Parts: sequence; structure tokens; C-alpha cells
Amino acid sequence: MKPFPNKYDAKASEAALQARWAKDDAFVWDPNAPADTDYVIDTPTPTVSGALHVGHVYSYTQADIMARYMRMSGRNVLYPIGWDDNGLPTERLVEKVKKVRGGTMSREEFVALCKEVIPPYEQQFRDLFGRLALSVDWSREYQTISDESRSVSQMSFLDLYHKGLLERRLEPTLWDPADRTAIAQAEVEETEREGKLNYIPFAIEGEDIEPAIIATTRPELIGACGGLMIHPDHPRAGELIGKRAISPLYNVPVEIYAEDTVDPEKGTGIVMCCTFGDVTDIQWYRTHKLPLRLVIDQAGKMIDELPIGTDDWPSLDLESAKATMAALAGLKAAKAKETILEMLKERDLVLKQETTHQVIPIAERSGAPLEIIVTPQWFIRTLDFKEQILEKGREITWRPAYMRQRFESWVEGLKWDWSISRQRHFGVPLPVWYSKRPGEEGQIIVPTKDQLPVDPTTDLPQGYEAHEIEGERDVMDTWATSSVSPQLNTRSINEDYALDIESHRRQFPMALRPQAHEIIRTWAFYTIVKALHHENTVPWSNIAISGWCLASDGSKMSKSKGNVIDPIKMLDEYGTDPVRYWTGTSRLGQDTALSPNTLKQGKRLVTKLWNAAKLAAMSLEGAESHGVLNPTTPKGDIESGVISHPLDQWLLGELSQTIAKATEAFENYEYAAAQREVEDFFWRTYCDNYLEIVKRRTRFEGKPEGEELSAVHTLWHATDALIRLFAPFIPYVTDALYDVMIGDREGMPSTVHARGMWPKAADQAPAGAFEKEGEAFVQILAAARKVKSEAQVSMKTAANTLTISGQGAGAVAELIGETAEDLMAVTSAGEIVRAETAPEGVASVVSLDERFTVSMDLIIEEKKAEG
Repeated sequence: MKPFPNKYDAKASEAALQARWAKDDAFVWDPNAPADTDYVIDTPTPTVSGALHVGHVYSYTQADIMARYMRMSGRNVLYPIGWDDNGLPTERLVEKVKKVRGGTMSREEFVALCKEVIPPYEQQFRDLFGRLALSVDWSREYQTISDESRSVSQMSFLDLYHKGLLERRLEPTLWDPADRTAIAQAEVEETEREGKLNYIPFAIEGEDIEPAIIATTRPELIGACGGLMIHPDHPRAGELIGKRAISPLYNVPVEIYAEDTVDPEKGTGIVMCCTFGDVTDIQWYRTHKLPLRLVIDQAGKMIDELPIGTDDWPSLDLESAKATMAALAGLKAAKAKETILEMLKERDLVLKQETTHQVIPIAERSGAPLEIIVTPQWFIRTLDFKEQILEKGREITWRPAYMRQRFESWVEGLKWDWSISRQRHFGVPLPVWYSKRPGEEGQIIVPTKDQLPVDPTTDLPQGYEAHEIEGERDVMDTWATSSVSPQLNTRSINEDYALDIESHRRQFPMALRPQAHEIIRTWAFYTIVKALHHENTVPWSNIAISGWCLASDGSKMSKSKGNVIDPIKMLDEYGTDPVRYWTGTSRLGQDTALSPNTLKQGKRLVTKLWNAAKLAAMSLEGAESHGVLNPTTPKGDIESGVISHPLDQWLLGELSQTIAKATEAFENYEYAAAQREVEDFFWRTYCDNYLEIVKRRTRFEGKPEGEELSAVHTLWHATDALIRLFAPFIPYVTDALYDVMIGDREGMPSTVHARGMWPKAADQAPAGAFEKEGEAFVQILAAARKVKSEAQVSMKTAANTLTISGQGAGAVAELIGETAEDLMAVTSAGEIVRAETAPEGVASVVSLDERFTVSMDLIIEEKKAEG
């Protein structure tokens, strides 16, 4: 044992331990260990967007707590780390830092800026994660935009393309007009707002009957109307179905169709179908083979010139249609709505308006309202595979289990195939060229896997010259790369597309995916889809879903509310271990408010653990100096007779149960329950009771023997176990304590966090030893303390007699075994007496379990009055 420091310097200790772990490769995966001991984690890749926040601290620490336990329990943990450094968030960061717009410069120029801006922000994450003591294998660090990652991502593309699971189609696509790119359904959020439901008449062509009145919140799309839909049971269905209505202002004839999916109770029960206002419009467009009439462009503005007046888009009053087009040309959708309503009102064509609440789809990243625009995009087939995706989801153990329902609800509600192409600069290029050779114009050309990675804007396909091809300029959605995060680590997609197939065979599927609940619909879903399509398997056996970190008042943190906490400042104020302790109090899936009180409790725990170990070390050093501190295991020392005292065996029996409960909790990924079990034992059983009880046997002079030797060996085992049990949660102070007390013993690893360092069940004391006597002892001790507390005297106040009454009296030994001397010492009582009833005129308290009454005739000296 090394000399015990006077105090714990957290800041210095954290820096020294980070350096030592790095020097010793403490958390590097061992390729020489048996494959069946592997435990591989599919670590979240934080988005390089320039923003560090407490959510990173919260969720990544919870994952690390589990990783540290798995390693200590004997698993060969592969815990990689990567950076999601391409896609819209990174582009926005670069545009903000460099004060440029990616769309106004060449791809080459913008990508060069991205590569310049990204590294310092990635280093911020490295610094934060290092300080958080994340036990990742830094030798397995990767970037989603690196050459190797691009190769693996493009392998995924080629595998799906050749299997017919990925295709380019001209389709109605969810479109973000702010970022001017297609997005996938999973990137859509919804917001509520107040809108106006406008009742507008459509005249009936050639008929002297009342107009068909539609109710719409989007009058700016009247020009895109291709038909009216009416439920066949609508009162006017008989007179309208099969006739043609005339769109106001544009005067375009449109068919009126019977449609069962129209809600007859909504609006007027007659609906205009525009291409496209929403997903239902797409369904009706396809069902009734309506004409495609686009009036909004990719910038979200009204198109200047529409082909109205052609055979496919006739108008009965072309001049009026052109005037309407001119009035709306170039206006954004919201302004166009105002303008067309004014034009309709001038002609008395707005019959009434009603306030309504709308649910508006918006882009997750930009927050812009979405449009549906027809563009050529690359799609991965998902809608045809809903049942298979659900089946794979059920093969995975979801932690907590109820999170699987979120996944299934998402899959069941899918309406689109997965669009993976993006009209951006900084991403993994889609590995595609389009032929311009005579006779094969537009033919798709893809590279061989040996050519990867490729950039089709600069590279050429084999056998073609530059003038014979056109390279695809779109890049992959960032999720198309993140969805192969397991494969980025195994460096392979499957047997046909691999950079390291042996690693892939060994490490895939992985053991664990830790992630937040809001990306179940994206990261979890997409990764499951890819594993299904590539190898008909699951990507991991377990998925652990973390909740959100909320502000202290329970609200979501946001810059607009001014309640965002800088994680660096929080670590500076409280220290890493207390912050990790706070994260460990929250269960998987649970949203948790940032709690200063819990952080303070964590700081108190660190101090108490240090002081408790220091207190034990005072006795252990004395025993060690006499050469009699030779612990084996708790079980071995009890069997050999070294640990003989009943209360020592009781304490180690309680510790044995704590280890069993904490282990079971961890194996079920219930780390918060494990932390509670360990902390409860530490505070209530060990500090509040045992350390007080054992004091009389640790104040020895000379060579400890008998019950003194039993005490120091028990202190050794308890301290050793507590350091290990707390290690996943508060790794810095536990490794500092391990280094002082245990690390220099022969054959011990250099860190408490080494593989196999979790306390082993087979080494522990028998659970339940002296359990009944020990529980009675602490109940009596608690009651005795309450007697003194109520008398408002010091806990050191002596008493002539401590009387235990009730429970049919009997001998003291029948109640607390051969521990009366310990009870006398800890309560400062002259003797211990059993009685049928409590003595009269003596301070008494009923024990917490109400089994007996404790009475003490306290020796209270009168304080002399001060002159």
C-alpha cells in the first residue's frame, strides 16, 4: 500500500489518470482474446455541428457506465468512437464560420472549406469525451467522411443496387426549400399552427347547377389542381361525379371523381387534389392518374411560367390564367397565399373563412415548411419490407422494452421509401455515372468495388472518357452512412463487399447499440433496414435507449429559452465523477432534469468514499507493517478463520448480497438500480453502521490478532469491493484509490477498470451470515442514537445501562449474538440488559421495525453556569 495522500485533488487526478490510461492502452480491444468473450458496442457518432451540450454528457456517460461494467465483468469490450462529420449540420457550421453559402460556390471549394473547419470542432469532442472518462478505444476512431468510410458506404450502395433494392425514380419527394434538398420521412417533424380554412367555389362546366365548394388551407395551390374528390355517399355525389369543374382564376377544367377516402364530415366533403399538397394528394394522383401540375419550385417559390394553355393543361380563359401567374410569379408560398386570397375576394370567390388548427410538416434540420416536389432521387426500398423490418426489430432486446413500440409505430406508419440522395456538397458521393454514348444515353454506370471510393464528378468509370459520361452530383444522406456504423467498424458490408471480412465475421452483429429515443425513427430504423437488406440479420442483439437531459425546471433545453448549460463549466464546477454520478441516477429511457442537488450528492459521495478508504487505510497500514495483512478472498478468509467476528461476517454477507444485486441489475442494463444498491450499502450499512461498530477493534497497538485481525481483513475486502463496485460510475476517484491501496500488490492490473476486475460471486462471503443478529444490532443501534438525539446530547454521551425490552426478553446473545461488547462500545453504554418491559423514568425509543424498545439511562453532566 502506498502512503495515503492528505486529500483528494480531483483536477490533478483526472489529468494524470487520463494520461496513464492512454499510455497503458487501458481500453484497447484485445484481438487475441477468445471471440466468444467479445462485447462490441456500436457507439453513437456525434454530429460535428459546433455545439457541445449537456445531452452529450448525459447519454454518452450512461453508455460508458455499461461499457466499463462489461469490461470489468470479463468481456473483451470493443468500444470505438467516430465523428459524423458530413451532412447538413456540418455544412451549416462551415457556412456560419466562413460566412459563405455552399450553393453559391463550387463543390470543390466548399468541400475544401469543410475540411479546414471540421478538425478543431472534432477536437472539442475529443477533449470533452476524454474528460468525461469515456473508456473508448481511441485506436478505433473513425470519421464518416474518411476514404475508408466512403468506401464502406459506397459498398453498401453497390450491394443494394445490384440486389434491386435501390433505384433512381422520378417521384414526388419531400422537399426542404430552405436547404433545397430532398429529405426522408424520418427527417420530418410536425408543428401546430393556426390557419384559415377558405371556402372557394368551383363552377361546373356547361351545367346550370350550383358550384362545387371546396375548403382549403392552401389556395396558392389552386393552379396545381388536377381533380376534385367527393365521397360517393356525399349528398351531391350523384350530380357531380363524372362532370368537370372549373378552377377559379386559372379556369382549368378538372374532373370530379368518386373517392372513398374523402372524409365527408371535413370541410364541405369535396376536396381539391393538387400535385402536391400532401401525401393524400400523391395517393389520389396515382389512383386516378391525374395530370402532373407543378406550381412551386425548389426554392419554395411560385413558378414564373406554367405551360397552361397546352393540350395537357388547357384553360377556358388563358388571359385570366396568365394574369394570375404573373401576379404570383416568384412569390414564396406564404406570400402567394395572401395574394391569391386577395384576388379571389375581389371576385367574391371566398365564400367564408374559418379558423383552424393545422399540423404542418417541417424539416427537422432547417425548420422550414416542406413542399412535395417531383425530382429524380435514389430510393432504398422499405415499404415492401415492413413485416421483415418489424420481425428483425423483435429479434433485438430493447432496453427499456417499451421503446420497441416506438419503433414499431414508426415502421407501421411508413408512407415513403427511404430517399437517400441529397442535393448538397459535403457528403459521401453517390457512386454513379450516366452514359452519354449514342445508343445508351442515360444508362446508369456504377464502379466495381475495387475502384472505391469514387467521386463521379472527378473520377471516370472504366472504359469511358470524360465526354461520354455525366457524373452524379448528388451525395448520400448522412443517415445512409451512419446506418452502416457497425460496418464502418468491421470495415465490411458482407461477404461480397469487404475490406476485412474476418473482423466482420467476428464482430457483426454487435452486442449493443446505445442511442437516444428521438432517433429511433432514423438511426435505429435505418441500421436495422441495412442489416436486413445486406445480410438478413440484425445489427446488434441489444439496443439501449437513453432519455433527454432537461433543464432543472423540467423543460427542454434550448438557446431561445436561455437554459442551455455549458458542459465544460459544469465539469469545472462539480468535477467529472459527480457529473457521472448524476447521469447514473437516471434509468434508460427516462428524461431527467439537471439537478444541482444530485450533483452535490455526487460530490459528497466522492469525498465520503475517499475518507472512508483513508480511515480504513490507517488500520490497514498498521497491519501491513507487521506483515499480517494477507487477504485472499472474503470466502477464503472466513473459511480459514482469519475473519471470525460475527459482525465482520455479517458485513461481508451484506456486501455479497449487494454485489449479487448490482451484478444482476447491470446484466439487465439497469445501471441506475446497480448504483442505488451499491450506494445504499455504502452509506447505510458500511459508513453509518459498520465503520462505527468496528472502531474499537481497529485502534490496536502492536501486532493485530484475533478479532482485530478479523476487522482489518474485513476492512480490506470491503474497501476493495467498494472501489470496484463504484468504478463504472465514478472512475477517477476509484482508480486513484485503487492505485494507493491495491494497485501495487503483486499480480494486480494497473487500473481498477481492467478486464475481469468486477467482484466475483464465487469469491464472496456466504450471503445471510449472522443476518438476523446483524439486523437486530443495527435496529438497536439506530434506536439508541435516536434516544440521544431526542435528548439533545452528543452521540458520545455515556449511559449506565442500555436496556432492550420486548420480544419475550431472553438473553442478549439470542438477539445479537456474541456482540454485546461491540454494542456497548458504539453506544457508550456500561452494560446491555434484556427485559420484558422498558424501565420507568428512562429515555426510551421504539426501534424502526417496532420489534423492541431501547432505553438508556444517560449520564448527563450539568453544565456549570459561566460567571
